Amino acid sequence: MNKQIIINGSHHRTGKTTELIKEIYPEITSLKLIDFTIEIYNYDEVYSDKDQFLEIINQILAYDEIIFATPVYWYSMSSLMKIFFDRLTDLIGSQEPIGRKLMGKKVRVITSSIGNHLGENFFLPFEETVTYMHLEYLGGKHYLNKK
Repeated sequence: MNKQIIINGSHHRTGKTTELIKEIYPEITSLKLIDFTIEIYNYDEVYSDKDQFLEIINQILAYDEIIFATPVYWYSMSSLMKIFFDRLTDLIGSQEPIGRKLMGKKVRVITSSIGNHLGENFFLPFEETVTYMHLEYLGGKHYLNKK
């Protein structure tokens, strides 16, 4: 059985993205990035003891498929999701042994917003990052928020 985990990048714990996740993936484990301390990427790759990025990655390692869920803010992923994606850089640097454990996992993306105006390249950062890290990109899907 394909074990899936959702990484929820919404700043709103009970917002539309969370509602969407509950509706289409009611039985899947979901981690809300808002509930973790993730420091912004720095080139020295030195972080405080409060940083929980690797804790999230270690949880992800137990799953076969990762579903990134993000609201669309100003034609882009949420800032929480962007910080998380920036920190993936650690997994090709100082934390490469951990990053290698992600190889081969499947990744898909779901987004939500009030309009259907993503633009043709919205999913490009997801697809290119996933491909670069030798994961399998399954595509992205946008959902319009219900009123």
